[in-house]
Amino acid sequence: MNKQIEAKRKEMYAVYEKDPNDPNLLIISQSLDNLLNQLDRISNKTPIQRKI
Repeated sequence: MNKQIEAKRKEMYAVYEKDPNDPNLLIISQSLDNLLNQLDRISNKTPIQRKI
């Protein structure tokens, strides 16, 4: 998952550098947010919660 996050972050920066007003920037940013939220949920679960 960390590789996915880093790839999405690089994609977002590349789009921003080309055109900070690109409408796809919002979509990419939201996708990155979703990945980060997933990682946060996984990281904050205790071992017992993961088994459920």
